[in-house]
Amino acid sequence: MSGLAKWVMKKRLNAIIGVMVFGLIPMMFWLAAAILGLVVLRKGVKEGIPVLAWGCLPALVLWTLQGDATALMVLIDVMLLSYLLRVITSWSWVLLVGSFLAVISTLLQPLLMADVLNLAVTLVQKVLSNEGAEIPDRNLIFNQAVMAISIFQVVIAILSLFLARKWQAGLYNPGGLRTEFHQLRLPVVFSLVLGGMILIGESLGGSFSILSQAAIPALILPGLALVHGVLAKKEIGIVGLIAFYLVGFFVLNVYFANILVALCVIDSFVDIRSRIRDKASNSSDS
Repeated sequence: MSGLAKWVMKKRLNAIIGVMVFGLIPMMFWLAAAILGLVVLRKGVKEGIPVLAWGCLPALVLWTLQGDATALMVLIDVMLLSYLLRVITSWSWVLLVGSFLAVISTLLQPLLMADVLNLAVTLVQKVLSNEGAEIPDRNLIFNQAVMAISIFQVVIAILSLFLARKWQAGLYNPGGLRTEFHQLRLPVVFSLVLGGMILIGESLGGSFSILSQAAIPALILPGLALVHGVLAKKEIGIVGLIAFYLVGFFVLNVYFANILVALCVIDSFVDIRSRIRDKASNSSDS
């Protein structure tokens, strides 16, 4: 994909073509969003606005024909988050604002994607009926679908932004994204805000559940960054990462996310990486 990134950055027309083509290909809108993110990160909003405008055309077509505004929402989210990352150079802010965007999105989804959401509700009810399970209230299923789609769109936007940052680092600052990711750590205030969102969402439930659901991904990613950063300081290679993910997914299973959230919050207060000496230091002392 580095070849695609080089081609896109040669001139604006290439970026516009890339965004439009991948926007038209089913399930490839994330790549169009990554191209937009790269343009904004490298050249700024002024250069990104025309790319966004042309990229929105196929997204609007899909929305009109299929009732699915996901591609459109992801492009807009990436535009906002890439501008934020360019100005502030902080993934912590990207994650926090991304959580707020997911919450705001739940207010827009019933207006933008009513047909798709109603179809999803009907399919869920049909599946549960065929399995003989108890069918929840239609409004409950609808609200769950709204929350799931809202969070999905923001998560895809953040992943697309990561890809854009990877392209930018590969072209202009090799290894830059790896360093940023290994150093990703939420400030205490951010952890408290996200933790408060989880407490409110879990305590009040109902429509407030979006607060907890939107905050969890923003806490999981720094938890993963902490583990990657510690393993890098100890010079534990790919084998250690593979073991970590195998244990996480297959042994810890449903508790994996909870542990990552806990690690993220603890790290905000005590800065675990600063307390761990890297392997080079240990070797020089011995």
